[in-house]
Amino acid sequence: MRKGSATTNERGIQMSLSLGVNSQEVTFEQLREFKVTDRSHTWVGKGGKTYNLDRSDQWQGLQHHDFASSIVESCHGFNMPVDMLKSRWGVSDEGSDLFASVSFRPSVMGKQSSLSNYFTEDTMPCLGIRHSNRGRFSAQMTIGRSVLVCDNLMITGEYLFRKKHTSANANDLGFTIRQGLMQFLTEQQGISESIDILKDRQLSSADVGRLYLTAGRRKLLPWSHIGKVDEYWNQPTHAEFARDGSTGWRMYNAINTVAKDYNPVRQIELISKAESLIIDCSDKEALCY
Repeated sequence: MRKGSATTNERGIQMSLSLGVNSQEVTFEQLREFKVTDRSHTWVGKGGKTYNLDRSDQWQGLQHHDFASSIVESCHGFNMPVDMLKSRWGVSDEGSDLFASVSFRPSVMGKQSSLSNYFTEDTMPCLGIRHSNRGRFSAQMTIGRSVLVCDNLMITGEYLFRKKHTSANANDLGFTIRQGLMQFLTEQQGISESIDILKDRQLSSADVGRLYLTAGRRKLLPWSHIGKVDEYWNQPTHAEFARDGSTGWRMYNAINTVAKDYNPVRQIELISKAESLIIDCSDKEALCY
């Protein structure tokens, strides 16, 4: 099982699953093996410390395979066939949290899917999902696209839904997923435009310097990691990111490459802010403070 790899898309989110040291990648079928934690739950964390979790009667957990299956089936209902070979599934070390990157197929048996127009020579639509039966975060689904030449993501920061683990929300899960998928289809054009903007955005040396300074001061990146971003900026992991010169897209992927070493939650937090940071880096008033 591969560790330390959550994925980001070019135009949204493909979580090609940058998991981190406390997570593991599993197969779709293995998701059946993870039981929902009880309302009252005790576990031993790092250092031997004991933790207690006591939820109200309104709380209801989500079994990982049931949650994932609901999304996969709903996608097929929207003529968005899921590519199960390219989709990635991961769980936290103790099995309570689910992270996933759902990839799609442009066509099946010669018939185009609803997303066929959004596949390009270097990106494909992706759907990021996660939920926590330990209460770290709600059930969430977000939009993205996957870069085909690597396992980088582009995350828009837009969530299609965020729902707490309550009985009412669990009972309405099917409706919530369908509403989210309708928004997913609507937002695909916006993701494409975001990538085009980044590819057209030329960064000067001064722009890059302001971006690094702002990222450090706002604690988006540790100061020690900004040097790593600069290495990937000057020597991209793939020639495709440098072919158009010193562009925002090249910087976006440099930040992405460093973010792969972070846990999924931290990675999404950073990548979702990277686009605006790059676009604004020529504005002296917007950055650095």
